[in-house]
Amino acid sequence: MIDLDDINIELLDLLQVDGRMSYRELGERVGLSAPAVTERVRRLEDAGVIKGYRAVVDYEALGFPLLCVIRLNSPRGASGVDDIIAKIPEVIESNRVTGSESHVLRARARTTGHLEDLLHELWSFGDSNTNIVTSSPVPRRPMNLKRALERTSTPLRRAVERRTAIS
Repeated sequence: MIDLDDINIELLDLLQVDGRMSYRELGERVGLSAPAVTERVRRLEDAGVIKGYRAVVDYEALGFPLLCVIRLNSPRGASGVDDIIAKIPEVIESNRVTGSESHVLRARARTTGHLEDLLHELWSFGDSNTNIVTSSPVPRRPMNLKRALERTSTPLRRAVERRTAIS
């Protein structure tokens, strides 16, 4: 179990916004030395809290301007559907969900014709309902852990509060 004290939470918040921030800069922001930050980040990585670092790509700049939300209702369950979805490169996220659909996907397409070709690959598994995103008032973003924990009363928050009170 990793110690998620206030400093670790702040490090996670900072790294979610800029995963390339140097240990020196992180240290300046949280009031620790670069070696101390290095050790904390390594522990967060080893514990699986930090899963990786990646570039954020602008798909519109690459010619994929349409962001599509596809809700698929596969009456035959997930048998084979997940494998087909995983092979479609334009699908950037797929989730099995509760409710009237079996899956909710996010995909990128060049044109509505391209989207229709993509949907043809899915229709053999069930009905779909598709929306094209016209704007994103809140684009995909990292969750601010500090603020989220302040808003909730979870076992994690209570553990953080106990550790902070003891310090």
